[in-house]
Amino acid sequence: MKKGLLIGLLITMMLPINAQKAVIEESVTDIVCDGPTHAITHYKEVVTILNPQGGASLANFACSCSDKDKLTSFKGLVTDANGRVIRKLKESELQKNEISPYLAVDDYTMYLDYAPPVYPVTITYEWTIDSRDDLITFPRFCPQTSYDVSVKKASYRLKVPKSMTILHAQQNIPSEVNIDKSAKYTQLLTLEVNDLPMLENEPYSRPLREKVPMARFAPADFTYYGTQGSQRSWKDLGLWQYSLIQGLDVLPENVRQQLHQLTDTMKTDREKVEALYRHLGKTTRYVAILLGIGGMKPATATSVYKSGFGDCKGLTNYMRAMLKEVGIASNYILISTTNRRFMKDYTCAGQMNHAILQVPLPNDTLWLECTNPQLPMGYVHEDIAGHDAIEITEQGGRLVRLPLYADSTNLMRSTVNIHLSQDGTADLKVSQETFNRQYEDRIPLTKMNEKDRQKILPRIVYAPLTEINRIDISENGARISMDTEIKSQKYANQTGQRLFVPICPLHHGYSVPNDTAGRQEDIWLELGYQDEDDITLTIPEGYAIEACPKDINIEQPFASFSFSIKKNDKTIHVKNHLLMKSGTFDKSLFPQLTEFLQSISNIYNQKIILKKLSL
Repeated sequence: MKKGLLIGLLITMMLPINAQKAVIEESVTDIVCDGPTHAITHYKEVVTILNPQGGASLANFACSCSDKDKLTSFKGLVTDANGRVIRKLKESELQKNEISPYLAVDDYTMYLDYAPPVYPVTITYEWTIDSRDDLITFPRFCPQTSYDVSVKKASYRLKVPKSMTILHAQQNIPSEVNIDKSAKYTQLLTLEVNDLPMLENEPYSRPLREKVPMARFAPADFTYYGTQGSQRSWKDLGLWQYSLIQGLDVLPENVRQQLHQLTDTMKTDREKVEALYRHLGKTTRYVAILLGIGGMKPATATSVYKSGFGDCKGLTNYMRAMLKEVGIASNYILISTTNRRFMKDYTCAGQMNHAILQVPLPNDTLWLECTNPQLPMGYVHEDIAGHDAIEITEQGGRLVRLPLYADSTNLMRSTVNIHLSQDGTADLKVSQETFNRQYEDRIPLTKMNEKDRQKILPRIVYAPLTEINRIDISENGARISMDTEIKSQKYANQTGQRLFVPICPLHHGYSVPNDTAGRQEDIWLELGYQDEDDITLTIPEGYAIEACPKDINIEQPFASFSFSIKKNDKTIHVKNHLLMKSGTFDKSLFPQLTEFLQSISNIYNQKIILKKLSL
């Protein structure tokens, strides 16, 4: 199985459900927009933090700003449970943080770290942002942003000229947006929610971002950094985005000649794409650049060539330019690495955060991750697999969906040979192949030196008091092969005349969530995968099998598992097969899920008992 991801998920899921940590007493977002290029937003947040366990971070203030979004006012007030003022917070106390992982960015954060002296404590923050020339979307309405926090009252007001058409969409909010056009020149859009119960972090449920109440608002027609566009449809938004990339695919003459020298002798377009994709990986690296319209517009192909670096947009455009030079058409793609689905009937920007390239070959469509050309050409990695995306062409934008690998192809196939000695020591030979999503989990091994690999291996193969004699790692497409030889000084426990031998040195670390009553969410299994184990144990001379586990088959709507064992005087042969299915399953099946996970955990931890023969 995909150890790193699954164990992390299981550990998270096993954390106890916290008691309520805070109450949002009031959340106000009030926007006054006087035209397509200017808006002033006033915020007010009143939160009562009930305890420091998980709630202390809610006392801090942070606000994202830029040269287009400026903080013009701020104040804060801290009161205790009796309403007594503990402290007043001033704008002069704010700090500015311009540290960023990006090479070039005009965003910065104004923040204040505050540690309350007592609990419960109520903190009120009020601040105002003045925005100019970047109103492609308005601030979203999302008053509930973490687990174990309830909301008493939250409101959203957006005042705009009647000449502006406002698009909006919402999720997990029963009330509708109210639109008041009674004023002569302006219209007012309002939304209010009251008494939202806290969200509990249930194991195996959808991510928080899909469960929170949220609404988005955007102008149908916009002005963004001096450019005009429309987002009344994906087609319209795509036309604007295409206008931003037009003319950016020009390459210097020496580069054009180099590309033809590299590809002209190749017989197929697929060969040419692969050659250029490898060339991209050898000659560029990813560095984010988010200056001005650079947040939406890629750097020119020439500038990426000269500097040797670019962000996702720049590298994607550069690859597009190289393909165009050798006569291969490709399409610029906007996608989200976090949101699997775009909001229904909301064809607006702000939902995408990444760019990739689509290459529609005659018998196949390739999706190229240009920020990481070390991935196999066309491999659709877990951050984008199955996600909605917008295809950008001269005809405009079109909603598409990336492919998702079948659960059974996310495979880990392991062959283990264990030569057991009379004293419980063992020599193990492990050969393992991982594919697709499980392949991704093994990628770090290919980058490690021998010393680091030896530290990681005991998490993959469980063998006490391990001495690692050999580790070989190889990569071929979306497949990583690992071959290792291990000496375990205490593989089996020896008690008197018996050896207690672990049946499977793989898949340790399972945790099983509690089967709590009153579950609210359906079961959501993000990762579907398949594990196949073929294990051969050589019995030491002078020992015989005294006890052995029985074969078992388990079938559930969400998974299947089989365990079989064959034995003779010299060897024991074990086969495990686990298929976990991705998808959504009814919450009533949760007791069966916990029972299933407990069962396979128990099976993987079974032991064979060998007894010493009498002389």
